[in-house]
Amino acid sequence: MIHFIDVSKIYPNGSVGLDRVNLTVEKGEFVFLVGPSGSGKSTLLRLITREEKPTEGKVLVGSRNIARLRRKEIPYLRRRIGVVFQDFRLLPKLTVAENVAFALEVNELSRKEIRRRVAEVLDLVGLAGKERACPRELSGGEQQRVSIARAIVNNPLVLLADEPTGNLDPETSWEIVKLLETINIRGTTVIMATHNETIVNTLQRRVVAMAEGRTVRDEVRGSYQQ
Repeated sequence: MIHFIDVSKIYPNGSVGLDRVNLTVEKGEFVFLVGPSGSGKSTLLRLITREEKPTEGKVLVGSRNIARLRRKEIPYLRRRIGVVFQDFRLLPKLTVAENVAFALEVNELSRKEIRRRVAEVLDLVGLAGKERACPRELSGGEQQRVSIARAIVNNPLVLLADEPTGNLDPETSWEIVKLLETINIRGTTVIMATHNETIVNTLQRRVVAMAEGRTVRDEVRGSYQQ
């Protein structure tokens, strides 16, 4: 589904984001990306969403080399990819329902269909009844659930989670990871960048370890550290 073929990313200041990375993620996988800050995890995720273009190599989503997408095609790619961030990135003046609906409004759906999808996804993430709340009225865990709802309301093929538990306490972190597992079971491919050793070691999913822009370890049932 996602293929990195000899991918390098060199930034204008000369720093190396990725260095000849080869990686394949199949449909339905749950993959942890681990490694120290600056190892290339976030760069890899940004290449999948076409926020960045590779300096060399190919990034394929499906069979399409997304580095060759025209500007007008990029929004259609991003509708197939949900993204969850460490800092939630909710719109503070919008309600929970409005934050989630915002991701649907570019799709020219009817108001009725938008309301249906928003209600369905808020129920999935455990926020039924919170539709009219504003982000400031929610706990950190609830805000992350809104972020996840927004990321999956378009039924993406892939969900990218960049340190989604980084600002959460341990108990809430587990709740968020269990939710990501549920989404994965429903058929969405999940790639999660994390520094949380306990979560990675407990779940024993596929682990791709990165260092200095390279993939240095790839284990089917891996741990945070070899």
